[in-house]
This record gives sequence, C-alpha cells and structure tokens, in this order.
Amino acid sequence: MTATYPKVQFFKQNNPVQLRPGIAGKVAVIGAFKNPSDTPVFCNGLDDAYAKLGNDDTYNGCAVLEDLFVGANSILAVNVTTVSGNTVDKTLTTQKLTDALAKIKNEKFDSIFIAELLTDEFLPILTTFFDNRLLNKLPCGLFGSVTRNTLADYTTTAGLFKDYSYGIVTQQLEVNGTELSLLKTGAYWAGVVSGINVGNSMTKKQVPNVTGVTPEYVFETVQSGISGLDLMGLGYTTFECFDRENDVYLCVNSEQFNGYDLYVNRVRDYVIREMALHTYLGERNTPKTLGEVEQELDRVKNVCVKTLDLLEDIQFYITKKDAKCVDVHITKLLFAGIITEIDAYFTIEVQ
Repeated sequence: MTATYPKVQFFKQNNPVQLRPGIAGKVAVIGAFKNPSDTPVFCNGLDDAYAKLGNDDTYNGCAVLEDLFVGANSILAVNVTTVSGNTVDKTLTTQKLTDALAKIKNEKFDSIFIAELLTDEFLPILTTFFDNRLLNKLPCGLFGSVTRNTLADYTTTAGLFKDYSYGIVTQQLEVNGTELSLLKTGAYWAGVVSGINVGNSMTKKQVPNVTGVTPEYVFETVQSGISGLDLMGLGYTTFECFDRENDVYLCVNSEQFNGYDLYVNRVRDYVIREMALHTYLGERNTPKTLGEVEQELDRVKNVCVKTLDLLEDIQFYITKKDAKCVDVHITKLLFAGIITEIDAYFTIEVQ
C-alpha cells in the first residue's frame, strides 16, 4: 500500500503573513559517534549531546552537533560506528543506514540529518523509509549535503529525491568567519531551519551569521559548467551574496525537488502528524468517540489555520472503517503562494 499526500492548493498572496510560534525542531541524526551505543540516544542540548555521544570531530556525527544545535531543540542520534578489536569503522554503508533507520522507524521526530555526504545509493533506502513513515502518519523531512562533478550528475541525483526534502545543500558556508565543510554546512542549514516556525519560507531570506559561501554560483544561464540557476531549478538549496559589505547572504529559493517551497513540505508534515491524533490510539471506537475525534480534529485545524497561521485551510472528513479503525481523510491543504519577485515601475519628471 502506498500512502499519498492530500491535494496541495495555492493562491497568490499580496501581503506577508505575521507568523506565530509553531516549531518542529527535533532532528534524528544518523552518523558516526565516538561513544558506543546500540540503541538511539536522545539529547536535549549540545552539552548533553557531547556527554552522551562524545566530542571528537574525527567522528562525523560528533562534528556536526554544534551546527545542528544552532536551532534544533533536541536530537535523536543513531550511531553507526562499529568496533572490532582495535579497528574502529566509522563508514556509513547502505546496510548500516538501513539498520539505523529501522531502529527509529516508529519514533517521533520532525526531520532527519545524515551525517555523511549523500550518495545515490542512500536515496532509495531513505525514500522507502519516508514512504513508510507517511503510512504510519509520522511524516518527516530530509536534510543533507551533496557534491557531484557535473550538472548531469546533479540532475540524476535530483531525480532520486521525492516529496521529502527540507534542504539539500551543495555549497560550503562560512559562518562568523569560519568556513564550514560541506557536511557541516548541511548540518548548519538543518539547525537554522529547525529553529524557525514551520510556516516560514526561507526564499530570499538572510541566513544568520553567514559571512561567505563557496562556490559563489551565478544565477543565469551559462554555456558550460554549473550555475546556481541550474541547481536551484533542480531543487537544491542555494545561497548567494546580497550585500557583501554587511555580510548579507540569502537563500535564493527554498523550493524543493517536488516543486513546493520548504514551508509547504514542513507544514504538510506537521499537519498530518497533528491530525493523526496518536493520543487517541487505544480508545474504544464508538459513536461517542467518533464525535470526540471529529471535535479534536476541528481543534487541531483551528490551531494550525487560525492560531499558528500556517496555512489557509484544511479540508477533511472522518469515517469509521471498522471496530479498530477511524479513517481521517485530509482532502486538501490550502497554502498561500510565495512572493519571489517584485516589479517596480516609476516615472521621472524633470521640471
């Protein structure tokens, strides 16, 4: 059985929306950590993470912790380091990734960061995992880092991403004067996004504390090589300098591989998790409970639409499938469009 998302519909928005708190900042991290653990480890802050996982930058999982916690409120870490005698193996293989994902398949978190550069072999494994998460009404998104040699290679990789990306970076950021590796840049972006309201787009927004970016792509058609326009069109998250004097660097466009903005993907998953009503599991399926479920869904809808202002409307209905199951049918999520261009018209008159 394949789960499908509700219909996503947009309308053009003329004025920006003032958004209120609605954070989804729990990040699952799969990578190599120094301290051994066969089970996932929950960490509620950087000091807690260093104490439980180790503080050794030769382990990629440890190396990205500081960057993740620029905005993430907690992490769920899965260690892929294996030790045999005096041999320590920090490599993430497809089998290790499969095993790691299996350990957290039913746990609650908002996004995943892979603490290794993403390979084309990893992506089908991740897609299957995200498909199953959606079936279990626990959708989440992927952050990561990618480097390829040619535009053709980037295009092939882009075709492997489906509906689940929250931001895949291809450039290295300099933060407060220190150049981050590509892997740490991906973690920093994951941290930044995890710390903002799920209803916020990052299109044309300044990335905090960034003082440089490598490489600096041009955003126009080029005769050969790779341009930022190419990568942005494919769905990769790209950055450019807007005001070099004042160190203002922007996310050019946060539209993802499925053609939707980052905020649409995050809100979509947030709404589905909230409307799954996991707290009702175990309750008796009676006509009374059915009415209570509908009232709770209306409450969740009002919070998402009216209180948090995450989207414009949620359309749904519920049915009793059998004695064990109530079906919630989310038929439409209505989003406001994103302003990406403003044309200024003017007339000059000299007296």
